[in-house]
Amino acid sequence: MNNVFCPCGSDKPYTNCCEPFIKKTQKPDTAEQLMRSRFSAFCLKKYPYLVDTHHPSLHEANELNHLEKSNNKTHWVKLTIHQTAQGDKKDRHGQVKFSALFNDHDQFFVLHETSRFIQENGQWFYLDGNASIKNAEYQLKRNGPCWCGSGKKFKHCHLS
Repeated sequence: MNNVFCPCGSDKPYTNCCEPFIKKTQKPDTAEQLMRSRFSAFCLKKYPYLVDTHHPSLHEANELNHLEKSNNKTHWVKLTIHQTAQGDKKDRHGQVKFSALFNDHDQFFVLHETSRFIQENGQWFYLDGNASIKNAEYQLKRNGPCWCGSGKKFKHCHLS
């Protein structure tokens, strides 16, 4: 994914944004960085990272299998961060309010969530979130701009 924009919408190349977190060569410094890297992991189906960054006290039996099966037909399209509260490097707790556009079984939806995070021993973890899902009025047009922000037409970017 060299020089490809990161799925998290940061306008940075993936290699300089979420990849080091997902590959565990770096740790996110903030709750927002963890949120963005978790979104990228959903996009790229890097489910072990999602399990590893979910607080250990909240792990469920077969969590990895559940993530793989429940997201098999889900395509995450776009992340928008609306607000953060605390969640800086010096904080113990953080919140990130976001919306995420996704396609599931050829229908678009928007997930609205306020997520809670905790930092323990220099590691941020996702705790839980207050979420709602709504149908989205969104259509991808072959000749329209790609949702990823690459500047290319959709048909020359993510359709191919």
